[in-house]
Amino acid sequence: TTIPGAAPLQVVPALGVAVDRHRTALTRYQLSRPVKTLIEYAQLSPGSSFLDYGCGLGADIRGLRELGFDASGWDPVHAPDGPRPEADVVNLGYVLNVIEDPAERLETLASAWRLARRLLVVSALIGNATAEAPHAATLNDGVLTQRNTFQRYFGQQELQGYLEDALETAAVPVALGIFYVFRDPSGRQLFLQSRSRRTVDWGSVSLGLAKPERLPREPRIARPQR
Repeated sequence: TTIPGAAPLQVVPALGVAVDRHRTALTRYQLSRPVKTLIEYAQLSPGSSFLDYGCGLGADIRGLRELGFDASGWDPVHAPDGPRPEADVVNLGYVLNVIEDPAERLETLASAWRLARRLLVVSALIGNATAEAPHAATLNDGVLTQRNTFQRYFGQQELQGYLEDALETAAVPVALGIFYVFRDPSGRQLFLQSRSRRTVDWGSVSLGLAKPERLPREPRIARPQR
């Protein structure tokens, strides 16, 4: 879909393009939205293990550990030596949308799914690529941004279909761009039947991820004029 009045996107040849994926990792000071839903829907219980597959700078891991959860993470750029064990819950948070190679994107999804013993939570950006114009160019099935990063924008139903076709199982939408994929169909049915969301005042939850307070600047001493 083209946005009326938007400038057309330029086309970049896919061959020979080096995308700076590491630039898509965000510095966050609270848990990500997908991980928050796990706590709100009671899908991450005490004693269960959590793996952040593509953890970026690791804010979710640090935050969950402070809450007492067994959390670990791996990232090809920021934590290449991190463990990749099977876990009860595996998070693939905003990873699929930054992989420019469709085949690698599919393999990444399959790899995360293989490690999920009970639940895989997948999230991706929902939007329209033409909104990036005129500061981006088309690359494969997404856009190459001005920062030399790749973004693949999905539609909500498109992402659900993509997950279900790739994993051959149902994907349950829990928020915009966030889906739960249960290993056992009975786990999915139990979630749907008893689906209740508790309200969490995240503003009052301190996880040690807050921005450090800025020290007051020393007053400038006026220099005598010559």
